[in-house]
Amino acid sequence: MKKRQGPNHRLRALLTEAGWTQEALARSVNILGAEIGSSLRYDRTAVAHWLSGTQPRHPVPQLAAEALSRRIGRAITPEAAGFVDLASEGPPIDPVTGFTALCRSDADAARRVPLHQRPYRVADAVVPKPPQGPPLFRGLGRRTEETKALHDAVEFFATSIDSHGGRHARSALSAYLADDVVPLLGSRQTPRMRAELLVLASRLAFLLARMYEDGLLHGVAQRYYNYAQRLAGESGDRTAWSVVLRAMSAQAQRLGHLPSALQLAEAAHQGARGAPVPHQLYVGTQLAVVLAHSGDRREALAALGRAERAAEQAGTQGGPFDSYPAAALHFQTAEVLEALGDLPGALGALRRSTVERSAADLRGRALTQARFGQLLLRAGRLDEACAAWSGFLDGRERLRSGDAEQALRAMRQALQPYRNRRQTAELLSRTPQGR
Repeated sequence: MKKRQGPNHRLRALLTEAGWTQEALARSVNILGAEIGSSLRYDRTAVAHWLSGTQPRHPVPQLAAEALSRRIGRAITPEAAGFVDLASEGPPIDPVTGFTALCRSDADAARRVPLHQRPYRVADAVVPKPPQGPPLFRGLGRRTEETKALHDAVEFFATSIDSHGGRHARSALSAYLADDVVPLLGSRQTPRMRAELLVLASRLAFLLARMYEDGLLHGVAQRYYNYAQRLAGESGDRTAWSVVLRAMSAQAQRLGHLPSALQLAEAAHQGARGAPVPHQLYVGTQLAVVLAHSGDRREALAALGRAERAAEQAGTQGGPFDSYPAAALHFQTAEVLEALGDLPGALGALRRSTVERSAADLRGRALTQARFGQLLLRAGRLDEACAAWSGFLDGRERLRSGDAEQALRAMRQALQPYRNRRQTAELLSRTPQGR
């Protein structure tokens, strides 16, 4: 803690504008801390110290500014709230330069900590300007030694997420981007080769964003998603760009920011027009999910129907960015139907998703079984729920995944009223906390 010169009048004025008490700000900062994997316990006395001029340690200034931004509805910087921002990022710069700086910060142990403590910013969850030129997917060119290595890296890290979870090999991908990919982006290339390198770099940034999101570090995940879409936009590939926007929509949705999620999903859907069927499926199902959560039943079912018809034309083979598994479609279908109140339909879709999951997709299978257990319990089918959760626990033991940890906590909480039943007690005994 560092004492400032005099009271923090800026923070007091923002609290008044927000209509918040000191306790309300402290509570919101604690909630935002959970989004970056930090367990914070601030109360009104801490905010009183900030108002008197005490400078909180990083990342509290950024968390407080983001909390006020969400409440008031406009972007507020830590400086505008009367704090010193030790992690100021400066003005926007061109995609390659900014991506280079991000990768090098992430690869540096000393600079990595404040980067990982960055909060998710709703003001950054906006629809960017789409790439110029034709919207059609043009595909990647003939592989050179450099691009073959990047293709192999995309395959490896995508498979790693599915097989081991997002916390596995994350630092390896970060180092690979800083040491191998960034120098390639800075080298002289033909326009065609440069565009291909930008798309491949975008895919790797996308995968690292997924890893951070699965590790529950949503702020740094958002940074990588943003640079993934900027690199794709720089390449001129509107399909690659729309794929990233779809993931950005899903992240905004899971964090409860539905207006941002819907805008991003609609932009992704527009950007994927004319793209190969798997890409249209990928973005179309997310649009259906967000529409369902927004309460637009008619449009959600229409979007889901388009996706299901497109799935009939889609092939089953392809790489991680060139295919859309049937299991994923069924999982998204379940989320749409659950949001619309069709519990039997959602259960049927989750059952199909579990059956269709590849044996290599350990993370997807485990999370599907965890969700299946939750819905079965809601339907009053405790024994079946325990069977689904047993399968989830089998897979979770082999994963390094924040999402799996969250699912485990949700399972334990849901089963507490039944903890004295034999089958439930046996299941809970398999968890790290036991009964």
